[in-house]
Order: sequence, then C-alpha cells, then structure tokens
Amino acid sequence: MSWFVKVEGRVYGPYTPQQMRAFVAEGRIAAHSQISPDRDGIWAQASDIEEFRDWLEDLGQRKQPEKRVTPGARPANFVVIAEIHSETAAEFAHALAAYGDLESITSGVWLLRGPTTSAVLRNELSHILGRDDKLLVIDASHDRAAWFNLGREADQNIRELWSRAH
Repeated sequence: MSWFVKVEGRVYGPYTPQQMRAFVAEGRIAAHSQISPDRDGIWAQASDIEEFRDWLEDLGQRKQPEKRVTPGARPANFVVIAEIHSETAAEFAHALAAYGDLESITSGVWLLRGPTTSAVLRNELSHILGRDDKLLVIDASHDRAAWFNLGREADQNIRELWSRAH
C-alpha cells in the first residue's frame, strides 16, 4: 500500500507505510495532515485513519529522550543528512532529538543545535543505522564534518574538499 500527503494543495508521494511512520515520528505528519491511499482519492486527516491514529498515539506516549551533553562541548549548529533504507528512521530521529533542539527540514535532513560534536553524533547515531544507510553530519559552527557509510570515493572527496586552503 502507498500513501500520499497533501500540503497547501500540492500532493506528495507515493510513500510506503514505513516512510509514513517515520514522517509521523519526525513530526512531519501531524493529526491534521491530509493523507490518502490514492493520489486522486478522498483526503482525510491522519487522526481519522486508524493506522495513523495508532502511530500518533504511540508518539504521544513515547517519553521524550533524555538530553545528552558531550563533556566539554559548547552548543553548536549541525546539519544532519541521513539516507535511511532500514526500518530505523523513527528510532534515528528520536535518538537525534536527544542531542539538542531539532528541526526536520525535509525527508532525511535535520537542523540540530546542541552541546556535542559531529564525531560524537556520527559515532552514536551510526549504531542505529543499517548497513545500507548513510549519514553526513556537518558542524556549521566549527567547520567540521563526520560521516558514515558514504563509500570510499565520497570519503576521499570530502576529505580533500574540507582540507583545501581558501
């Protein structure tokens, strides 16, 4: 089964149930979000569809993650980009939220402000990801980056670009 989402008159999708559940966990699908199993079908609020109502209730009952602070780290601004193919998207977003104030920008892209480092985020979050998932963490405050599972060529290209003199 596939799902579509309507936002301000524009239709997005199709999305798998796993993607939709991750969107609920990330806060991108709310109780009032308009969804339909058919692009041209009847639209309903997520809270009116049993499957989504259950996910929204689960999210409401899930305790907020305990905030994590990296010793010696000052608050910084991070861009976190993840390509998640495994079933861990909701767990990933929940774990990421433990590191500070989190804003979902688009699917697989978040802004985070918190007292940690890009290396700590990479190390901690990579344990959640599957073998085909990818992660890039950019510390916009300190001009640093850390990544996981991007491949040898990307690894080399990032290192070369990041170390170039201006």
